[in-house]
Amino acid sequence: MSQSIRALRFADKERVSVVDAQVPDPGPGEILLDVKAAGLCGSDLHYFHMTHEEMQHATQPRSPEMTPGHEIAGVVLSVGPGVNYPAVGDRVAVQHYSGCGSCETCRKGWDVHCEQASVYSLNRPGGCQDKLVVTAKDAVVLPESVSFAAGAFLACGATTAYQALKRSEVSPGGTVLVIGAGPVGLAVLTWARSLGLNAIATDPSPERRRFAKEIGFGDVYDSADFDILRWHSDKADVVIETSGNIHGRRAALAGVKTWGTVVFVGLGPGFELDPVPDLIMRQITLRGMFVFSVPLMMEAVREAAIRQVHLDPIITRVAGIEDGPAAFSDFANGSVGKTVIGWA
Repeated sequence: MSQSIRALRFADKERVSVVDAQVPDPGPGEILLDVKAAGLCGSDLHYFHMTHEEMQHATQPRSPEMTPGHEIAGVVLSVGPGVNYPAVGDRVAVQHYSGCGSCETCRKGWDVHCEQASVYSLNRPGGCQDKLVVTAKDAVVLPESVSFAAGAFLACGATTAYQALKRSEVSPGGTVLVIGAGPVGLAVLTWARSLGLNAIATDPSPERRRFAKEIGFGDVYDSADFDILRWHSDKADVVIETSGNIHGRRAALAGVKTWGTVVFVGLGPGFELDPVPDLIMRQITLRGMFVFSVPLMMEAVREAAIRQVHLDPIITRVAGIEDGPAAFSDFANGSVGKTVIGWA
């Protein structure tokens, strides 16, 4: 059996439409989710700017018939055969990479590196639709204190930020420089505050810098000609680079102290360094980071509840599915903060 639902689809280049679609009953190992929040991410924007032909020949090809939105949270409506967890009625967020479950990397929780992984919104439907079938093992139960919008954010950007700080191995009281004050960068600042770290950020956008200050982050500076030593007595112990561009990556190396660590998070081409002066002579550690494991997401959700990490202020717009096309357009035009497609 299947049910009629509403879904967002990429109708054409830079145009999203609401369409009628079908969702099946959950099969073995699956659950049916009543979607409550689906966050919009930079990767959704990547496809928003493509024609249907370009989508199908992209680095990560996708069908234009695939519902976007890989940041997903909702309530379990029903479960398929063999599912004991989660249960009907549970509030959950969904890790968007779903691996085979049996290979070595999946058994470590790193579905993101499974060679057979499917990805919500890429090669299976995403969360910008009323209801969605997901694999039960991808679901992480949300405490009542974590909103659905924050849960969707934790399904990608906010846990990416948490993982970046974990990978940096920054010591308590250390200084963190964040390159880029978009949603992921703001999430890094939010986590850093909750963990007792000193955090500052840079961004070229006056609107983003203004918004960061409005939600309580005063140490956000213009990235043009930024020199950390103008504002602080020493360079940063750790730099988290979220911009994904050449200038941001260069600024990350310039802003980290000797023996420091740089974590590259932002996706984008291009970067050159000279290993001797840039790394060897300064004892610098470079780390790349891509998404996160399911156990790490479970940890981030738990820590967000225990530490009362306030991610909701980063979310500036919650639009109903009928307003989804306008929300995508505003997001593409540079809206600050996090945009979420939400259901009451």
